[in-house]
Amino acid sequence: MGPLLIWAMRMIDDLADDILAAWAEAQRLIQIAGTAPGTPAGEAALRAFLDPLIVAKAPLPARLHRGKMMLARNYIGGITGASARQIHRVAEREGLVAAAAERPGPCPLATPVTGRIAGRPWREAVDFAEAATLMRHLGTAAFITCSFLTGMRPGEALGLRTGCCPDPEPDEDGRIGPEQRPGR
Repeated sequence: MGPLLIWAMRMIDDLADDILAAWAEAQRLIQIAGTAPGTPAGEAALRAFLDPLIVAKAPLPARLHRGKMMLARNYIGGITGASARQIHRVAEREGLVAAAAERPGPCPLATPVTGRIAGRPWREAVDFAEAATLMRHLGTAAFITCSFLTGMRPGEALGLRTGCCPDPEPDEDGRIGPEQRPGR
């Protein structure tokens, strides 16, 4: 249990900020990709992003989906502001679906990496495709830490839900915590 607990706590203490920032950025990109209208500016940004990769036959932003390497359309849409239809047209015209399977590339998120392992950054960038997995790992690390350090019974720990422990309300003087009441 010792090494498991140590790494769970290290993940929370050292890597959580990077993972939470990457998760928020990934969700922001997905939101943009899902709602982007088909504008000339989106089309221009899409071409400016993809054309150099196409010409150079460079790796294309890709992600693994059900065992197949796919063009990372949500990532591309979020980065460029292009609509799903615009991305689909360019992907069809340029053969990007097959090209992404042959030349898969990363989808780095524009979030800083501040966490360190052995004094060095734990990675260069968090990838769009791994943000959800890292978020699950962080949740698992938090569960392991809470379960081990609180002494909760299994049913209590498994019964925890988001928001089940709201932030305490401040007293009339605006103080929070045990120092709220005189004599404590």
